[in-house]
Amino acid sequence: MGFGIPEGEMSIRHRIAPRYKSRNHEIIAGLREAAGAGPPVDPKMAVKRYAAQISTAMALIHGGDWQVAVDHQEGFVLVTPRLSESHS
Repeated sequence: MGFGIPEGEMSIRHRIAPRYKSRNHEIIAGLREAAGAGPPVDPKMAVKRYAAQISTAMALIHGGDWQVAVDHQEGFVLVTPRLSESHS
């Protein structure tokens, strides 16, 4: 696509990042978030995000590919290495 942005990254960034009316609105939203006064977050989405962060940290520490399983009925979260195809 040019501009030093890898192909496909631009479209992903635009789908994830919220859109603001102006740069000032974006700055204010960032300050509110940093102060803990951001918009309410769906608790299930927060659990999913935190589990993904733990999975990423485990991959950085131990290497490999990690998977996450969340069971809201049982109140259980599992982060474990993903077995390769040769082990299944």
